[in-house]
Amino acid sequence: MKIQLKGRYRYDMKILSNWLLTFFALTLLSTTTIAAESLMDRINSLEPIIGNYPPTIKDEANAHAVKQQYLELKKELDIHLAQHAKDAEWLFMRGYLQGMGHNLDDPGTWQGATHDLKAVLKINPAHIPAMLALGRLWVNSDLTFAHKAETLFRSAQCYQGSKPLEEAQRGIFFALYYQGKMQDALRQSEYLKQTWPQSEPYRKLNETTRSV
Repeated sequence: MKIQLKGRYRYDMKILSNWLLTFFALTLLSTTTIAAESLMDRINSLEPIIGNYPPTIKDEANAHAVKQQYLELKKELDIHLAQHAKDAEWLFMRGYLQGMGHNLDDPGTWQGATHDLKAVLKINPAHIPAMLALGRLWVNSDLTFAHKAETLFRSAQCYQGSKPLEEAQRGIFFALYYQGKMQDALRQSEYLKQTWPQSEPYRKLNETTRSV
């Protein structure tokens, strides 16, 4: 079917339809990407507060506000993933968020984070942030998972390439330390101190490991 406009321009309806479908698909993809980036920014805003254990909570009112923010983010992620269960980036965000929720002692978050982050790595085995997040969750919560955490940190460094990946190298140290591999941990602390000489924490880490 042909459409003639003003006697000059002819458009093939099939081509036009395909173009419109492509346009709307790209628009939807762009909108979803922007939404994901905005959501990740909001998740990252919680990291200084609940990114470590114990959380940096000022008082009871602050604890309530932080928990509400956490639950709202989790709900948004749940809604999206109910329709797009294999969206790796949204799975990563929910896994990463639940990893922080574990620091709030929220029931089921350790299992939820582990499930989501493993699902990301099944979809994309080269997803470095998922390796780091899962390794960090495991090494900081259960000594029996330290060897698995070490594997994840080493894999993250492998995918990164020759440039040292600080979070992976730091994670390797703690994984070795918690496995009781003190000589290996000492060598790793030396590596951290030499690679990032400006870091006072790494210097202290090295001194502490030497004294063990």
